[in-house]
This record gives sequence, C-alpha cells and structure tokens, in this order.
Amino acid sequence: MPPGRLVQGSRRPQPTASASTSAHNGSDLPPYEPPSHPMNDAGRQALANLTNNNAEMRKYEDHLSKSATYLREAVGAINDTLFARKSQLTGKIEKRRGRGESEKGEDEAELEEYVNKLHGDVTHLTDEIEAALRQVIDYRAEVQREKLVLGSVADQVQSEKSRRERPSRKRKAAQRASGDSDEEMGGVDAEPEEAEAVGAKDEAPLTGVREALHKARDSNARQYRATSAYDRYASNNEYIAFKKMWHDAQHPEDQVPLPDASTWFDNQGRPIWDGAPAGDEDLIIEREVQDLTCKLTLRPLKEPYANHKCPHVFEKTAIMEYLRGTGGKAQCPVCTKELRIKDLYLDELTLRKVKRAARAARESEDRSSNADPDEQMDESVLMGESTQLRSGRANNGVKQDDSE
Repeated sequence: MPPGRLVQGSRRPQPTASASTSAHNGSDLPPYEPPSHPMNDAGRQALANLTNNNAEMRKYEDHLSKSATYLREAVGAINDTLFARKSQLTGKIEKRRGRGESEKGEDEAELEEYVNKLHGDVTHLTDEIEAALRQVIDYRAEVQREKLVLGSVADQVQSEKSRRERPSRKRKAAQRASGDSDEEMGGVDAEPEEAEAVGAKDEAPLTGVREALHKARDSNARQYRATSAYDRYASNNEYIAFKKMWHDAQHPEDQVPLPDASTWFDNQGRPIWDGAPAGDEDLIIEREVQDLTCKLTLRPLKEPYANHKCPHVFEKTAIMEYLRGTGGKAQCPVCTKELRIKDLYLDELTLRKVKRAARAARESEDRSSNADPDEQMDESVLMGESTQLRSGRANNGVKQDDSE
C-alpha cells in the first residue's frame, strides 16, 4: 500500500522546470487532496498553543481601542471648534444689531464666510470619522471571531484524532472475538500506516487545518455581515461613547437628550445624524448627568468617574476610597447597583462638561469686567482640547486591586 501523503520522510518527486514555471504562474496545478493522516501530537500542541496565546491579539485590541479613543476625541474637537466659531459669529451679529447697525462689517463678513466653509469641512470630517470608527469596531469583532475560530479548529483536530483511533480498537476487539492472533496473521504486526489505513478506510476524509480555518472564518464572517447596523454598532460601547461625544459638541449649552439608538441608522445601514429625541425617561437621566457635583463629596467634579452598572458619576478619589474601604466592591451610594473597582472608567463626556462649566465661569467674569468675549475666546476650544486626562490613559486611570 502506498504511504500516506503526510508521512514524514516520504520522498516527493522533484518538479521539472516546466512544472515549476506552470505552478509559479498559477496554472496547471494538481487538484487539492485532503490529508490522509491526522495531525500528529506536536502539531496539535502547536495549534493549542496558538489558540491559548492571546498576547499578540491583546496588542492588536489595544491598538484598536486607542484608535477608537482618538477618533472620539477628534469628532469632539472639530465640532467644538465649529460651535465656538458659530458662537463668535452670533456674538458679533447681536452686538451689531444692538448698536442699531444693519450693514455687516468686514470682520463679520469674513468670519461668516469662514464659518460656512468650516461647517462643510466639519460635516465631511465627521462622516469620515464615523465610518472609520465603524471599521475599527468591525476589526475588533473580527478579533473576537478569530479566537472562536482557532478554538473550534483545535477541537475539530482533536476529535478527528479520536475518531481515527476508534476503528483500530474495534478491529482488534473483533479479532479477539474471532480467536485470531498476530501469529495466525503471520506473526508480523502490520505497518503503522497500513494499520491506520485499514481502520480508517471507511471513514470520511480528513479536513485539513487550513481548509477548516478558512471555512470557519467564512461562516462567522457571513453571520456578522448578515446582522443589521443597529445590532453591530448601536449597542457597542465605543460607538455609544462616540455618539454622546458628537451630540454633546452639537448641544453644549442645551440639555437636549441624545436620540434613541433605534434612530441612529436607516434601513440600508447608513448613519442618521438627526434622529428623533429620546423619551422622558432618557431626558431625566440626561439632566441628572448635567449635575456636576459628586454625590459622595457634594463638591464640584474635577476628575469624574462613571461605571458600567448605573448612570451615577463620582469624583475619582472619592469613589475609589469608598470601594477600597469595603473590599473592592459595594453598593452604589445613590442606587442599589453593586459596583466594583473594575467597573469604573474616566467619564470623558462629563469631563467635557466640567471644563465647559469652568470656561463659562471665566467668560462670565470677563464680561463682568467689560472684556470682549469674542476676543478672549478660550484657545483650548479653538484648538480642540483633548477631552481625556492624560494621566488616565493607562488602564483608564484605574489601578486594579490585587484582590480583583
């Protein structure tokens, strides 16, 4: 019986020059034949190690997480700049009308032209940033699918090994039942390849690891593409944070609730920027977030930290001390939700509001001293100041307890 195709040490014919050229050109290749022997122990162990070693995937996920953060900050910065320029133009118009003048001045006309152009540029960039964020979310979903695929293929390889071993045991049991022995069969054991081939001749052909990997990837990718844009993005924390950042930049001075997530995409999966407003319950939550006072210290927030369990926001040092004093977890000081240190994260949206409130207070002082707010606009607004504390970038600024 000819040896199996994957038997180590089997001699392969050397390709001729013409065959090598044809293979290089991608033509006249022999048809694919599945492997005739299961993967050996070393191969299975290597595949298991690849499945369990997530270090490289974690690096990739970290890069994607940072990309989402930068995109979120960018959309807030450019829309902040647009709002600031619009406010500057509105201030000039109101002052001119207050003086009873109907004709625009040269400065006002130039600013109006600039604002109109800036509005178009910001709208275009916002669309591009939103599309880039959805792509980042798709990449993260692909990473998660890849973990599942590798585990599935590793399990399949192991099951094929077990399936190929079972016929050999059945054959030996049948021999013992019929009274046959190795001596009656000639006193010589069958070659390993022949014995395995005899036991596996009625089995279905093996699936190569490469083919199993591609098949599982394609199947999972098709399932993901079949889901709606709402299912992919509207419940994704990164996309929700992006929408909140954009919405806050659009309505920095008004307590306008974020439109319901069901209105974020049309039937073709295209983003909708002006959705229907949220209901009364969401409006109450939005107004509660507008309270920039820590519920623990009753002082103005400086470094606001939110959590994944409830909508309440606290000063970082206060909530950390509160949880550490109770072993790393405790009931929320406001509601009944149980909080853990690992649930905390820097609330970028509330931080923006804290900074905006401080800026408004400074501008109010300027107006009271007869300063021109148009000329003393905070440079941080025009330059798109980052909404995240730099000290909080690493691990969201939360140092996990050893007990966690």
